[in-house]
Amino acid sequence: MKKRFLLLIIFIMFLFSLITFILIFNYLDPYQYKVLWLTSIIFTFILGLTSFLTLIIYFLKKIYYRWRVYVFHVLTSFRQSFLLTLFILSLIIFNNIWVPMIITGLLMFIIFTFLELFIQNLETN
Repeated sequence: MKKRFLLLIIFIMFLFSLITFILIFNYLDPYQYKVLWLTSIIFTFILGLTSFLTLIIYFLKKIYYRWRVYVFHVLTSFRQSFLLTLFILSLIIFNNIWVPMIITGLLMFIIFTFLELFIQNLETN
């Protein structure tokens, strides 16, 4: 029951962040309130994409582990989707400030992969 409750909270977080993203994008003037608009768009983007990817990664793990998943898998899916969201956001930011994408993107991918492996190693010990 705890696993379903956690998944329900993540799904509600996805819905609220998606609705907030749409409302901010439509009703807040980016030319008048630049800092507020940018921070709120980035925050809702991170929350929405993280919760959406959490659900997708969790269901892929559910298929991979043959329907035997636990709360631990939901939490690791959340962590992995947060790191993937940070990777996507860093690629978007690097693209906007004209940083070379291939080498920088590959380096960011390696950094986030090693970070994930380090955290998994800490959890298993």
